[in-house]
Amino acid sequence: MKKLLLAATVATLAMNAAQAAPTLYGKLNVTLDQIDKNGFKDESVTKVNSNASRIGVKGEEKLTDSLSAVYLAEWQVNTDGDGTDLGMRNRYIGIKADGIATLKVGRFDSYLKTAAGNNQDIFNDHNELDMTAVLAGEDRLNNVIGFETDKKLLGGVAFNIMFQQGEESSTADSAAKGKKGSRDSFGDGVSASITYDNKDIGLAAAVAGNFGVASKYSAYSLSDIYTDAVRVTGSLDLTQAGVDGLVFGALWQTAKPSDDTVTTTAGTPSVVTSYKGLQEDAYGLTAAYVIPSTPIKLKAEYISATTESNGRVDRKQDLYGLGADYQINKQARFYGVVGQQKRDWLTKDDKKTVIGLGMEYNF
Repeated sequence: MKKLLLAATVATLAMNAAQAAPTLYGKLNVTLDQIDKNGFKDESVTKVNSNASRIGVKGEEKLTDSLSAVYLAEWQVNTDGDGTDLGMRNRYIGIKADGIATLKVGRFDSYLKTAAGNNQDIFNDHNELDMTAVLAGEDRLNNVIGFETDKKLLGGVAFNIMFQQGEESSTADSAAKGKKGSRDSFGDGVSASITYDNKDIGLAAAVAGNFGVASKYSAYSLSDIYTDAVRVTGSLDLTQAGVDGLVFGALWQTAKPSDDTVTTTAGTPSVVTSYKGLQEDAYGLTAAYVIPSTPIKLKAEYISATTESNGRVDRKQDLYGLGADYQINKQARFYGVVGQQKRDWLTKDDKKTVIGLGMEYNF
């Protein structure tokens, strides 16, 4: 009897240990890229790029029959050896109510960013073709509390909202960065989205907004500008319509500073430059096609962003990309890309072109 009880105890402890064990995961994504007009300069370079390779741990632990603790910590790793490893990516701890919602606290992607899913950001993470190169709003936020409803709760509709604490001194003033006064309160920045996913008809859509969230305007090399932005995304998988493997995606967004007070200061004596009327409007179109009965997926994207500011000629950035994936299995793929980014305000060296071959492995 004692042996039976001992065996049962050991089995129970083993089950509990297995439930508590975190999952180690990651992605290594390395390309060999030939870049012409690198940095929009008269130079060509061959690069090995790590493309946001990462490693992380995550887990979910039952607390009661309906509540679980969830956690994730993720770091960037530089597979090519450049830079410093273990840069911060997403990390959080939270409580999940099964089938209802999850509350998370930490640092993670804004809901405006995640509104662009795999079918809009189809070259996600590639150093030269990720839409981060031309769009505002691709931000990961510190000091946030996020609330996400379960998609199954409302028949494919999910509501997400996060509140960011600025944690500034009460005497601070961020007017030059687009937000008057101090960011020392609850919810100094807010990111929210409503998403819809219906696999039966192949439709996914999202409407998202950032309010008082620091972002960048790459056309003017402005960063950490507190911004209000709205993004609308959608994708349609035509498999249900009889066209297997063909998916179209689209994105539209507009972004401008929360307060129209953005300025920069440089030089000695100091010269103050105003960016009154700063605004970026952008859209993107994508397509992907898995050739039937093959492991080959063809991809294409076009993203365009126009940035304006009072007293200045509008600046337009275009990003084109073509790619082909060869999916070896669920974890590994080989791929090739050809892409170009164009800046219309440059009088020369206005087109940066990349041709790359790469491999991605997920674990």
